[in-house]
Amino acid sequence: MYIKTFFIGVIFFINSSVQHDIKGFDDTVLFDINFPGSLPEGLESEYGETIFVTSSMKEKYKCLLPNVLEKEDAKVEPYSGPSPLELIAPLFSQGTCSYRLESYWTYEVCHGKYVRQFHEEREGKKVKIQEYLLGKWDEKHLDRLLEITQANRDDLKPETVVPTKKIDNVNLPYYEISMENGTACDLNYNKPRTTKVIYVCFLHGKHEVYLLKETSTCSYEIIILTPLLCSHPKYKPKETGDLKISCVPTEDAADEPYSLTKLKRESARLKKAAELDRIKVELIQFKSEDAIAGDPKSPKFVTDKVADASPIKSFLEGNHCLYGGTGWWKFEFCYGKTVEQFHIERDGSRTGINLGVFNKQKHLEWIKEHPHKRPKPVKERKQLSHFYTDGSVCDKTGQPRQTEVKLKCLEKPNSPSSVSLYLLEPKYCEYILGVESPLICEILDKADENGLVPIPLDFNDEESEYTSFSIKL
Repeated sequence: MYIKTFFIGVIFFINSSVQHDIKGFDDTVLFDINFPGSLPEGLESEYGETIFVTSSMKEKYKCLLPNVLEKEDAKVEPYSGPSPLELIAPLFSQGTCSYRLESYWTYEVCHGKYVRQFHEEREGKKVKIQEYLLGKWDEKHLDRLLEITQANRDDLKPETVVPTKKIDNVNLPYYEISMENGTACDLNYNKPRTTKVIYVCFLHGKHEVYLLKETSTCSYEIIILTPLLCSHPKYKPKETGDLKISCVPTEDAADEPYSLTKLKRESARLKKAAELDRIKVELIQFKSEDAIAGDPKSPKFVTDKVADASPIKSFLEGNHCLYGGTGWWKFEFCYGKTVEQFHIERDGSRTGINLGVFNKQKHLEWIKEHPHKRPKPVKERKQLSHFYTDGSVCDKTGQPRQTEVKLKCLEKPNSPSSVSLYLLEPKYCEYILGVESPLICEILDKADENGLVPIPLDFNDEESEYTSFSIKL
C-alpha cells in the first residue's frame, strides 16, 4: 500500500506556542516535516498555528503548522448502492484466489472458499505436498448472508459506524469475513484453525494479500487490498491531502538540525554500501533467555568488522543458536543441544515447547532404523540429517515430541553467508527443521557414516570463505 510517511530521527522539545494550544494533531493524519531554510514572502499567512522548537543540540526553529481540513465532518450523503458484501461477492462467485509467497510456505486465499498453507517438495518426479487448511467457508453461507443483507439495509444508513483497523499508522475502514473449521491444531487442544479475512479499499489493489499474521495459536488474520469496496463511501480512506510542517531557523541556526543532516548522510552511506553489497552481517552469540521482544540484547546484529573468523565452529559447538519463525510461534535451534518452539507473552514471559534434545546414542539408533537417512557418498552429498528426541509430551499422541534436523548445503544463495530456516510438522508432534546455507557445504565432507561431524573441526580460518552469518527468516 502506497501510504506516504515521513520519519525524522531528531528529538524536539517544545518551548512555547503562540496564541493558543496546538490543535489538529491526530495519529491518523500524516505530516511531512520540511526544513526549507526560508519561506517566500507572504506564504506564512497560509499556515495555521506557529510553534517554536529547540533541537537536542540547542538549535532553535520556528515551525508553521498547516490547517487540517476535517473532511470527515462533511455531510454524509445517503447511499443506496450495493452493500460491502455485495461489492466483494464477485470474488467469491468467480473463484478468485490470491497468493502470498514466503521463503518456505505458500498461502492460498480462495475468496469465499478456503485459506490454505502449503509447501511442495520435489524429489525427482515425485512431488510431496504438506498443507494445512487455515479456514474454510460454506458457499451456501454467502447466499444466506446476501439474503439477510437485501432484506435488512441497516448497514447502508449514514449513521452506521464502520469498523476501522490501523494499517501503516492509518485507520482504514474494512469488511471482515470469518473462515472457520480449518485443520485441527494440536497446540490448541485440537481446535480447528480459523482465519479472519479483512478486505480494505485500495484503488490500485488487485485483491493481493497485504499482510498475513498469526494473531494467536492457530488463529490467523489476512488483509486483502481490493478496489471493489472503494465505490462504497463508508469504505473509502479519509483524504487529508499532503500536509507539510515547515520549520525555518532562528537565532543563527543552520537550515536543518545537525542530527537530521547526520542521519541523512548516514542513510545515504548505508544505501550506497548496500547497493555495492559491501555490508557484512554477523550473528553474535546470545543466550536463549535474551530472546525477548523489546530486549536490546535480542538478537544482536551488527554491521561492523567481523570479530569471529570462524562462526561455523561456534555454531557446531552450540554456542550460536539460530532463531526463526514470523508468526505467533518462533523456534530456536542450538546445534547438538535442543530444538524449541516458543512465544513471548505481552508481559515478557516466555512460553516454550521442547521439540527435541540431541542424544548421540538415540541418533545412532534412529540412523540404524532409517538407513536411507545416512549421508550419501561425499561427491553426491548435499545434506545431513540429525535426530532430536525426548521433547515435551504431546497431548495428541501421549509421546515425547521429536525433530529431524536437515542441514542442507545451499550452493547458489543470494548471499554466500545466508542462513534460511523453516519448521514443518508432517505428523502430529513430529517435526522437520530445515537449515539451509552455504556454510553447511563446508562440513558435508567432514561428517562420518552416521552424519555426525567431529568437534572441534580443524578449519583454516584464512582460507574459509564463510566468515559471517546473515539470517534469512
